[in-house]
Amino acid sequence: MDALASLSPLVESGAPMIILIGAVFARISAVAFLLPGLGERVVPARVRLTAAIAIAMVLTPMVLKPGMRPPEAITDIAALYAAELMCGAVIGFALRMMIFILQIAGAIIAQSVSLSQLFGPTIGFDSESPFAAILVMAGVAIAAASGLHIHVVSALADLYETLPFGQFPGAAETGEWAATRTGAALMKSLALASPFVILGFLYSLALAAASRAMPQLMAAFVGAPAITLAGLALFAAAGPVILFEWLASFQRVLFDVFSGSL
Repeated sequence: MDALASLSPLVESGAPMIILIGAVFARISAVAFLLPGLGERVVPARVRLTAAIAIAMVLTPMVLKPGMRPPEAITDIAALYAAELMCGAVIGFALRMMIFILQIAGAIIAQSVSLSQLFGPTIGFDSESPFAAILVMAGVAIAAASGLHIHVVSALADLYETLPFGQFPGAAETGEWAATRTGAALMKSLALASPFVILGFLYSLALAAASRAMPQLMAAFVGAPAITLAGLALFAAAGPVILFEWLASFQRVLFDVFSGSL
């Protein structure tokens, strides 16, 4: 008992710092849950936790200034953690939106070339088309190869100026930004998949012309293999271009999460 009593001053002096470090970890854990690559379902929870702890250890000396003290009331501490979790969710959503772009583009491509239901569940949380699965896996791979972990840590450190420690993000500003970014993401997805949309339109036009010229011909049975082959060939040619264009957009977002153009 005497030994435990002698440790009580150490615990009391370290408790404020533990509370502040926990608040930093709360933001990082929310980001890690949505971060492209790290937030995928196939990544074990222990790996996410380890990565979140490592990032928090790097950012803590940058965020916590000497003499900083946590709030004393329980309600204020809860508000501090809630604010950090909200900031982390907003940042994670901004980064996760880049994966949504690839998923939507893959779905548009699959619908355009009649391959939307070739496979079942993949690396995402829902059933995805094969093109979406390929684009997501390849996008995460090239993002990781280009130094995603370094850029993410740098972006998180800079974002403490935009979203200060312990403060809730503005509701009006966040809502306006989310609506604008969602619209921009949909436009980006359509732009990436536009060659396949054009191919699908030309296929439908040719199919209609063939059916009009020869009503007795089952044009759909002839055209389905043709559009599939043309779609696969176009994807093999346009896939690298789509991925590198997406990577450039992702890097712009990492350098400026809330104002970077897609």
